[in-house]
Amino acid sequence: MSDVAKLSMTVLQRISEFLATLPEDQIVDIAEGRATLTYHPFGAAAPAAPATRAPAKRAAAKPTKDMSVVVDQLGGFQSRDEAERLLKPMVVGDLRAVAAQLGIGGVSGTRKADLITMLVERTIGARLNSAAVRQL
Repeated sequence: MSDVAKLSMTVLQRISEFLATLPEDQIVDIAEGRATLTYHPFGAAAPAAPATRAPAKRAAAKPTKDMSVVVDQLGGFQSRDEAERLLKPMVVGDLRAVAAQLGIGGVSGTRKADLITMLVERTIGARLNSAAVRQL
């Protein structure tokens, strides 16, 4: 166990010991967010101001390969099923890169299944729909 892990365990033990001394109503207030715990440095007259942390940002998924090959493959497919078989095993970052190469924006929060449907419909689906209309 690392030194940081041991230190964290010691801090959790101290917090547990402190909480054991509080009456139940105060424990409930802390648990339900109506009260907070603060850090009071040894020898200081007042508790330390809490540090503000920026929310953690997830790194954008980067494509794992050149997506122009995938875009070219989509252009050659004749059915939606073929396209879905190509796209389903891909990771979301790759699917977003395909969307970017196709000029489809606003997909950063789109779920994988919805993204696949969108890509299929914007490529094969649009072509099949156009061919069907021309035959009428």
